[in-house]
Amino acid sequence: MEAADLKLLVTIEDRVIAEDVQGLLEEYEIYTVLDSDNPAFSVIGIYSGLNPIESIDIKVSVSDFQRAIEILAESPYKELIM
Repeated sequence: MEAADLKLLVTIEDRVIAEDVQGLLEEYEIYTVLDSDNPAFSVIGIYSGLNPIESIDIKVSVSDFQRAIEILAESPYKELIM
């Protein structure tokens, strides 16, 4: 997938939730890209046990975007898209 083929689905400030959303979408064969504004925060969290705040963009392919919205609308994460 190239960057031009991706569309921003949602931005989240919690890596755990971002990874949960990623897992949910992948169950429906919608593959995602998590793009952090500060990737070093993820490493800090692994080694320190802290959950530092970072802004994570969840991106999907343009062709999967509408389906991803529909899946999230029927999930526990529906408030992310409202």
